[in-house]
Amino acid sequence: MDFIKQKISEANNKTLSLLDRNLKVMGYITWLLEKYGSKPIVVGGHAVELYTLGNYTTVDIDLILDNREAAYDILGRLGFEKKQGFRHWYHAELGIPIEIPDDILAGSYEKVLTLELEDDFVVYVIGIEDLIMDRVKAAAYWKHESDKEWALLLMSANYHEIDFEYLIEEAKKEWKAENNRQVYDLIIKLKQVAKELVES
Repeated sequence: MDFIKQKISEANNKTLSLLDRNLKVMGYITWLLEKYGSKPIVVGGHAVELYTLGNYTTVDIDLILDNREAAYDILGRLGFEKKQGFRHWYHAELGIPIEIPDDILAGSYEKVLTLELEDDFVVYVIGIEDLIMDRVKAAAYWKHESDKEWALLLMSANYHEIDFEYLIEEAKKEWKAENNRQVYDLIIKLKQVAKELVES
């Protein structure tokens, strides 16, 4: 634990971008949690930031993990303080808020991206397809125009890495489950626009 505290302190003192510093800190937290058999996965806005190479910026880090007890213990020992129950945590020195919204990933664990950092640390990030699906749902159901724009940016910036067969199949499942084809239609539309942007 003292080793990781020292690494976090060093990361905070270096001249790093906010994104790079947060990545380092997440790598250290991940290293500790994996000792407890837990695999924290970055979701939400921070995942969008990673896939868009910083075009989207956010302060907080949303994590999905399956061992909250270990996470609460580790975050507390690293200097994070509980805010609004056990879901929200904040490190005053680092200025990093962490939220743990759920235990279960809304998507495929097989699609999770492993980001390899220096010194063999890693960060796990929700798969690009499931992140796009999350943004498209927000755009389709809650009419969030900005989420549609971010879904398009995610799609065009990562076009050749996306498993569109999987993405479209997930959209079909959503159509069947909700008896609503809005998500499917928007996925198809954005795919075409993204293709045109990539090929232009």
